[in-house]
Amino acid sequence: MTEQQNPQNAEQWYRLLNEKQPPVRLSIIRRLQSKLSDPNCSVIQLSKLIKSDPLLCFHVALAAGRLHDEKKSEITSIDHAIGSLGLHKLEQLINSLPTIRLNPASTVQKMYFRAVANSHHAATQVHQWLKQCRGGMFAEESYLAALFYNIGHWMLWYFAPQQMTRIQVMIREKNAPPELAETRVLGCTIDEISKRLLTSWPVSSLARVTLENSTPLNRQMILQLHQRALSDPRLDSDQLRQLNHLTQQKFFPVKLGNWLALAANYGWGKEATLHLIDIINDYLRAELNHTFAFLHKNCVLASRNYYVPGTLSPATEMLMLDSDLSPGYRLTSADRTLFDLPPVKSVSQPGDTKASPATSTSENGAVNRDKTASESAAEKPTERQNSEPAAAESQPPDKKPATLAEPEADFLSKDIYRQYMQRFREPGDAYTQGAQVLNDLLIGLTKGLGMKHAALIILPPRSNTLKVIKATGFENGHPLPHSTHTLGPKSLFSRLNEKPGCLLINQTNRQQINVMLPATFSHHISDRDYLLMSLIASNKSVVIIYADREDDPEGIQSFHHKKFKDLCTTAGRCLDHVYKLRAGAKK
Repeated sequence: MTEQQNPQNAEQWYRLLNEKQPPVRLSIIRRLQSKLSDPNCSVIQLSKLIKSDPLLCFHVALAAGRLHDEKKSEITSIDHAIGSLGLHKLEQLINSLPTIRLNPASTVQKMYFRAVANSHHAATQVHQWLKQCRGGMFAEESYLAALFYNIGHWMLWYFAPQQMTRIQVMIREKNAPPELAETRVLGCTIDEISKRLLTSWPVSSLARVTLENSTPLNRQMILQLHQRALSDPRLDSDQLRQLNHLTQQKFFPVKLGNWLALAANYGWGKEATLHLIDIINDYLRAELNHTFAFLHKNCVLASRNYYVPGTLSPATEMLMLDSDLSPGYRLTSADRTLFDLPPVKSVSQPGDTKASPATSTSENGAVNRDKTASESAAEKPTERQNSEPAAAESQPPDKKPATLAEPEADFLSKDIYRQYMQRFREPGDAYTQGAQVLNDLLIGLTKGLGMKHAALIILPPRSNTLKVIKATGFENGHPLPHSTHTLGPKSLFSRLNEKPGCLLINQTNRQQINVMLPATFSHHISDRDYLLMSLIASNKSVVIIYADREDDPEGIQSFHHKKFKDLCTTAGRCLDHVYKLRAGAKK
């Protein structure tokens, strides 16, 4: 197999894809040609139609970018690109573009247009963020950059579909990290391919800069950004300074928007997506519930502005419940005919299951025409999709294929949780003492959210002795309630008392956290997951909340972490309200 048939690095993929042109829907081209046939047609009239299709935007930006490149300048928005070409050049370009007629049975086409929709979703999110929190500064340029940041996904789904299918198999069925799956199949990441293409295609210098600055934005940096969003006291001043500098960079929202669009593609309720939403909330400096609503609204806006019939839009997928079913991404007979791919004979095994029609109609993948039929058959999973049999992967005899989704995390009593949340938000004259708020907080955490144990911990001023002042859910005789603990010089409690933070302690960080806790305290708490959060009122730490779900086999999930933080934060504001009322009464 030659290099062109089976590229193994970004440079080889660039050579294969550089001269390719992503096709545009025939229907949109015909609408443009109809407009152009009108002698009174103007550039302004064409602009709205061009901006409604990201693929048209790409071709227009590329043509305009090459003109500007000759003059050592660059385009900064779609409108700028359209205006740079003018009516005559636009007509020439539109008449020369490759077109595609939608085939509802083609997986390759559906995944190709879904990749474009994901990029449009990212661009819409970034544009709206900058309008809200930056007064629109760099909004148009950032929209352009976010739209073309993942150009590699578009090109690969159409011109190398088998590789993209194999990547989806590794991610969705074998739980491989996306970067690892991409590297194993393509020999490099898709970001590297996009970066190489954008060095040749002058569609957005900011997109290229964003990809060139991808090195510091790795998993460790995402973790630190999430810690910063949660005011994690483990971050030192140098790390905070570095993170603050990063979030002020022009490319940061472009990267963040594409992270969100790709992560949400695997589920809005997934932990990775929720962590990104925490980071976005911190970037926007907003309330978390408002940020969720804002992001959902932007997703709907993106899906309304760009929709391809027969594909699953990002907004539609946002409405779906979590399940073990996933969108189809496998080759269909229509793809084999359209793209001249070899047939694959499947080996049926007992236990194969049918994919749900609701999910299998969205996007199904194709395999590269350069791969042999026997190699393709080896890649097929146990699930059949799109009415075409798939080769079943052998499983150990002691393992059975999962047929049911894992239970979704939920409240013990949603009504009780909402009751106390509403009471904290609108306290009126219901509370006259801070202790009343804290008592209700413990009830909301245990009876509403479903925490097994909860405790209030204080660190008196100028003291190194920790005191557990109230606890609920513990058995009689348990040593933790009303206990005291002497703190060491680098205690986590001292740091939580100095600045706010909400920590989930689990098996990934337990060893690191334990060295920062008094040994007497560690011996008395859960050996499973637990939460710690400092409650702030009147600009100072009032109390530290401890909570766990010791008897629950699922432990503490992202859902519980988020709802715990929301309720405690709202209780802190209620405390602040009570203290201000008392201060006013004393005057």
